[in-house]
Amino acid sequence: MPVSRKPTQIHPEPGCAPRAAAKPPRPGACDIVASPELHALLERGLKAIVALAGARGGVIRLVPPAGGAMQLVCAVGLPPDILASEALVESDCGMCGAALRTDDVQVQDANLGCARRMGVFATGPGTGPMLAVPLHCRGATIGVFNLFFGDAARLPSDVMGLLGPVSAMLDLVLDNALLEQERLQTSLSAERQMLASEIHDSLAQGLAFMRMRMSLLQDAIRAGNGAQSLKYFRDIQESLGEAHAGLRQLITHFRQPVDRQGLVHALETTARTFRDRTGVDLRIENRARDLRLPAEQESQVYQIVREALANVIKHAGATNARVVLERTAKSLRVSVEDDGAGARLARRRAGAPGDGDHYGLEIMRERARRIGGRLRIVSAPGKGTQVCLSIPQAPGNPD
Repeated sequence: MPVSRKPTQIHPEPGCAPRAAAKPPRPGACDIVASPELHALLERGLKAIVALAGARGGVIRLVPPAGGAMQLVCAVGLPPDILASEALVESDCGMCGAALRTDDVQVQDANLGCARRMGVFATGPGTGPMLAVPLHCRGATIGVFNLFFGDAARLPSDVMGLLGPVSAMLDLVLDNALLEQERLQTSLSAERQMLASEIHDSLAQGLAFMRMRMSLLQDAIRAGNGAQSLKYFRDIQESLGEAHAGLRQLITHFRQPVDRQGLVHALETTARTFRDRTGVDLRIENRARDLRLPAEQESQVYQIVREALANVIKHAGATNARVVLERTAKSLRVSVEDDGAGARLARRRAGAPGDGDHYGLEIMRERARRIGGRLRIVSAPGKGTQVCLSIPQAPGNPD
């Protein structure tokens, strides 16, 4: 909502309004949650505004999503003893309350309104007018920013012309903070869903198999069939070992995200211990020089590669595997290749469902979709498998 260029003058009043009961949030109010990152961003913007306007100091206050008193988010130029008293201000208090209520700029001189709380900072020698400007998030008024001026009878002539652009800048910061907050919530929800899928793939199917085998083992024991009993016992023992290995891999999977040194370094770290853990030689071939991806893409690519390698271990019967990273004119390609049995033969050996039904494959495809990529699998019995991920890239990346 644009800020009015003509300020509203507040008439003399004895001080802030009496403390009132917290008001419920307004319909459509923006449920933004202040964070240290948002505080720091708003503080940088406030410092620029104070310097640009030639003000003595300034503060930004936001009404929390649940309503109630305005909370001090950041301050510039206020003495430490003032900050404590300014931490919470009622939403109907003085010029700030009027700015919230009318959604308009408020101006008053230094002898009114905030004097009770701010003491000499607002009323002592060398102080002048004060401003309260409403802040918005998605059209809802959710706070104010104040500017306190020095020794002047009235506002500098150019200040009111600045209020529209600087208010719009702060509104944009708040809108973007809410978008990021929503993106993180969506990402967390999707990650939880993916974790549930991976638990199903790693544990639930194995436990269901063991439960069926336990019933058969019980029948064989009752019938005195030693050979069948031993067979079912070995099936359960093998499945239990696979479930335990899957659980350990899942824990490692979520404890070891891509580190600050990037995707290639994370893959090379995985390769160094891969043979000792699996018996499969793994080679990383990086043909994409100076590879830098957004954090979300790096994380998803890494997890797709890990899932593909898990399938190599579980199903392929391979002795060698490699991960190849290369750029084309329009995309980044990441492929995982092995010399194993091939996808069709591997499914028959593992007793897995048909095409499109296997959870691990669906997890990889979902991860690829989240970063705008496409997954392709090329395989033939006895000729190994290639899992290829293609991610569109902006033109101009180095080859």
